[in-house]
Amino acid sequence: MDVLPVTDLNSPVGADEFSALMENVGPWLPDVAEAPVGLAVSGGSDSLALAWLAKRWRHHVVAFVVDHALRVESAAESCLTARRLQAMGIDAHVLRLAPFPEGRLQERARDARFEALEEACVEAGCLDLLVAHHLHDQDETVWMRQHAGSGPSGLAGMEAVALRGRIRIVRPCLMLPPERLRATLRAAGLAWIEDPSNQNRRFERVRWRQDLSLTQRDHAREWQVAAQVLRCSEDRKLARILAESAVWHSAGWVHLKPDGIKDSTIAALIRLVSGQRYRPSREQVQALVSRGQGTLGGVMVRPAGRFGDGVMLVREERAVEGLVAAKAGAIWDGRWRCTANALPVDGLIGILGDGALKLDARRVGLPVSALRTLPALWRNGQVIGLPDVLEGIGTVPFVWAGGVPVTGERGSMT
Repeated sequence: MDVLPVTDLNSPVGADEFSALMENVGPWLPDVAEAPVGLAVSGGSDSLALAWLAKRWRHHVVAFVVDHALRVESAAESCLTARRLQAMGIDAHVLRLAPFPEGRLQERARDARFEALEEACVEAGCLDLLVAHHLHDQDETVWMRQHAGSGPSGLAGMEAVALRGRIRIVRPCLMLPPERLRATLRAAGLAWIEDPSNQNRRFERVRWRQDLSLTQRDHAREWQVAAQVLRCSEDRKLARILAESAVWHSAGWVHLKPDGIKDSTIAALIRLVSGQRYRPSREQVQALVSRGQGTLGGVMVRPAGRFGDGVMLVREERAVEGLVAAKAGAIWDGRWRCTANALPVDGLIGILGDGALKLDARRVGLPVSALRTLPALWRNGQVIGLPDVLEGIGTVPFVWAGGVPVTGERGSMT
């Protein structure tokens, strides 16, 4: 669909223009009730405009309004937003978050928000979740990363499409300035909520949002374009090296042949094996590669031994998560999801650890360290279920849920 670019900031986003934006971030499942597209709606102008546009683009959408419970007014605002969405003909659900620890407020709120949104999407049958990040959000992200010393990976900004666990996060509005989203609501006669925290300068993003000049925003876009070109080139090189030199094992560890031992591959594989959001710093990785072995980012890098030349990367035992309640869909250590339906009420999921002493690591074809860091089902201090990745032995279905592609995925959820 060919749609002419619009430069008038007071011009609403039209249906054809939005459809063209959605084509750019497809493909999409059929427009059926069994597979609605999810919408993350805060009640502010950006997300409410996205919801209005999405409902005109597709019949079957469902909105999720997250109440962070950080302000007294938030519960009433969430209900008001849900009513406004329902008046648009959009099925809306309010997700109220449990309290989370103090400190790093915006980061913790973001993590809790997306965890709740992912769970709600899966329950509703949504493969895709639309979020309303726009052009200015992208500018601020690039400047924040430039200020933090990011390389091409960070300066390339947020991706229009990114994987997050079991869903796709889709940002169709990254090329739209926020003024046009507000103009869309005004043209439709729709009101929105102004969150006072968006003016609170104790948050880094707010300071960047308020202080960036038009010239600085232009610089951000120039950096982003250059970084995207360089990052794509680096991703292609990394993918080729990994295809030739790395073997990923379903038990969550990697064998890397000598030709593949480079700063870029070690950094990417540490992130993969640990399931962490970010790669370790360039300096830390260079020091590790120079030593030839060691521990970094919750991952052990050591000679592969009986598995061949090169090194193995295995989750560090002392870095794994503690015990969590055993229930269907539970994620343990940020890397494994339990998909069993019938679990004991008092069961726990935790590291296999010394439970591995009863198994023959050679017979199951695993390094001892990888075997020890697998999840297991515990009850009253005893292992009552082993993960089914131990073929012929395991009984509890666990699937890898790190959600961290080695190449091609960038950008925080923001």
